[in-house]
Amino acid sequence: MDNMYEGRQISKELNKNKKMKSDVKVFQTFKTLLSYILKDKKRMAIALTFSFINSICYIVGSFMIGLIVQLYFSPYLGTQATGNIKDFDTVGFVISLLALALSFILYGVFRYLEQRVYIKLCFEAGARLRGQLMGKLFRSPISFYDKNKTGNLISTLVVDINNVANSLFQMMVQAATSTFNILISIVVMSLASELLTLIVIPVSLIMFALVFLLIKKSQPYFINVQNAFGRLNAFVEEMLVNTKVTNSFDQQAYIYSELEKITRNIRNSAYKGDIIAKSFDTWYGLISNLIILAISAIAAVFYLNKVNVWSSFSFMVNQDGSPTAGLIVLYIMLNWNFMGPFQSILSSTFNAQVGVASTSRIFKLLQVEVPTREYEIIKVDKIQGKIDFNDVYFKYNPNALEYQLKAATFSVQPGQTVAIVGPTGAGKTTIISLLSKYYDYQRGSIKIDGNELKSLDVVSLRDNMTIVLQDSFLFNETILDNLRMTNPNATMEQIQEAAKLTHAHHFIMNMSNGYDTMIENNGANLSQGQKQLISLTRAILSNKNLLILDEATSNIDSSTEQIVQKAMLKLMENKTTFVIAHRLSTIKNADMIIVVDNGLIIEKGTHQSLLEKKGFYYNLYTSQFDK
Repeated sequence: MDNMYEGRQISKELNKNKKMKSDVKVFQTFKTLLSYILKDKKRMAIALTFSFINSICYIVGSFMIGLIVQLYFSPYLGTQATGNIKDFDTVGFVISLLALALSFILYGVFRYLEQRVYIKLCFEAGARLRGQLMGKLFRSPISFYDKNKTGNLISTLVVDINNVANSLFQMMVQAATSTFNILISIVVMSLASELLTLIVIPVSLIMFALVFLLIKKSQPYFINVQNAFGRLNAFVEEMLVNTKVTNSFDQQAYIYSELEKITRNIRNSAYKGDIIAKSFDTWYGLISNLIILAISAIAAVFYLNKVNVWSSFSFMVNQDGSPTAGLIVLYIMLNWNFMGPFQSILSSTFNAQVGVASTSRIFKLLQVEVPTREYEIIKVDKIQGKIDFNDVYFKYNPNALEYQLKAATFSVQPGQTVAIVGPTGAGKTTIISLLSKYYDYQRGSIKIDGNELKSLDVVSLRDNMTIVLQDSFLFNETILDNLRMTNPNATMEQIQEAAKLTHAHHFIMNMSNGYDTMIENNGANLSQGQKQLISLTRAILSNKNLLILDEATSNIDSSTEQIVQKAMLKLMENKTTFVIAHRLSTIKNADMIIVVDNGLIIEKGTHQSLLEKKGFYYNLYTSQFDK
């Protein structure tokens, strides 16, 4: 319940985030993401080649239209027309039309091929990014997950990576094709008319600069939306996981209210960002059309007043250098091809804002520092089970003043069973968490078989441990698959024998498909006790030398627990075992009982010696049993 209803906090954060200033720039982000694409240089080269070819095809098509007007229509237009309609070159005209059609067909073919290659590139880049992020999350300490909501991390891994891949695709296709179109168009435009080009370029650059101001202004809204979606994902996940609790406390109305606040904030931010983006399309389209109209009017004035337009295409100008109808049509087509890519690039940049916002969230996680090791990492082949705690201090929050574990000192010999008891929040699970290397202690020393725990490779360490927790997590696989996770080579006979020891075999065989029964999400088709029995069976199959039982029988009724005790004793044979249990009857045979209160080890000894002391353990024990 502690983390359940955080809607108010989320709403406040969203309102505050509206004022945020983004230091993420679209093209800087694109440049960073480009490194993931450039890992496949060969495919990138093919994509760029296709982009170049389709740009050439489009320019050739524009040139052919101007040429057709010049060769087949100009002689019959205006007061200075010299052609006779009877002399019209029908064959040449048809060939020219076929050449025009061919150029546009080739443009379409290479455009299709280009997009296919870019799709492959961008989604493979997304997969690389997801792999890198997963690697980072796997290396992150448990404390990282204490501070970051699971739903938010899932949103980043799934939604944000997809956003990045889609945005990369849009940016790559538009950036490559549009860049080639702009460069080729400006060259051909300059050849067609240097004078008109000197008018077009400055106006276009001013427009481009104005649009960049719009991009900068809209960026914070898109980042805010993606952050809000991550929080929404985390909020919804908490609600779904805790549905029973929500219903028990009749909090549905409150949840709906908080959900509405979050979605309203998302809607408002998305609305403002989209308004800026969509207004760009409208205004850019209007202004670019006006520029085309202005250029057409200027070209017509030059045509009527016989102004030399400084053209290198002598066959498309009059003797005095003034433009012909064919040159004017060609120039307008080229101008369209010059202005259009700017709009495409900037439109895709606006559309890519979501990807940029997602990228900032991804790289924020990638930049989280994984704690560096003070010791040389040692890989462990086999643990004997000698454990030494020496004056260990630990606190979950490094900035906190109070330690959750203080001056913890004890030694365990191989094969011994150690029980840890104490009130809730005393520090029992903290000891187990440190031993499992979920957290690093701040002071003192923990040694396993004489090696400092901080120096042990975490993977090889856990390969030598079997952990059975109170909350038994089972995967959405068959019961057999779940049992084999700790020992993939276990035979069916070994599995059934282990299940009989824990008394799990009987209820498994009564299920619809026996050991092949699929376990539903979160083990919904099993009781808590059944899930714990499967976890115990899995632990028996694991057969590792270091065993940790954290309330492993808490969900099993007392009568079943007494039966399972034999299996537990079998499980603990010749293993160093740590047991946390609230039912003190289960730990009477432990070699050592450690009593923890308020982070301090206040008593140590056997069950009998601690009873004789008549201290904390004695009071704890007698409160459960009437002697």
